Amino acid sequence: MFMEERQREIVRTVNEKGRILISEIQEAYQVSADCARRDLRLLESRGLLQRTHGGAIAGKPGGICPEPVYNPADLPQLRREILAVARQAIACIGRQEVIYLTTSSVGYAMALLLPEDLPVTVLTNSVTVAEALRKKREASVILLGGEMSHRGHCHDCYTIRMVKDIRIDKAFLSHTALSVEFGASLHSSGGVAFARAVMENSAVNIGLYPSEKIGRSSIHRVCRVEDYDLLITDAGCSEDFLAQVGELGVRCLVAGEEE
Repeated sequence: MFMEERQREIVRTVNEKGRILISEIQEAYQVSADCARRDLRLLESRGLLQRTHGGAIAGKPGGICPEPVYNPADLPQLRREILAVARQAIACIGRQEVIYLTTSSVGYAMALLLPEDLPVTVLTNSVTVAEALRKKREASVILLGGEMSHRGHCHDCYTIRMVKDIRIDKAFLSHTALSVEFGASLHSSGGVAFARAVMENSAVNIGLYPSEKIGRSSIHRVCRVEDYDLLITDAGCSEDFLAQVGELGVRCLVAGEEE
């Protein structure tokens, strides 16, 4: 069987069953694990599937535009992988540090789960994250303002000017997608300049990427993978991605999914 035929069958299996394991590819086509991983990597780069730990699942389009009024507080519940990444990220925060929290669901989860007795200064451009932190007695909150979007956050020139005047110990960032080839990316260009300003002013930049965001590329690049000092993902992340990140010299922590 030619490689192209094998890959077409792999895609058909994933579309029919929703998933495929590397071991299943090895057994069905009598190929090595490395060969199976190469197939999945190539198919993912074409947007035909999404690699996971030990295999692949049906792909998701790379440039999905979020709902204009989406807000993490509107979700009925946060997914386990988001909570797992958030908990792992919180373990990286030191007492008395100045941190930036992303506007995404994982940033909101961090705000909810932040220990009540942890003295920390938190910068955020999300009113939702700020509200979640409002009753944390030991948390000092700096709300980065400007023209607010319907999603409840700011990232315009006023917000950028404000963040440039504040020293940040650790920035916890998350964007629409992350791939080794294209880096971290967003659907809207509006948040790119703000994200870069945060990273330039932070001593340590930590990327928070649940596995569903990994291996995808959106439209506007924010930074390269190697611009992060640390990546945090969940157990669904593919082994191949972790190996590639390691080759770039970027440390990656894989969080569990326990409630």
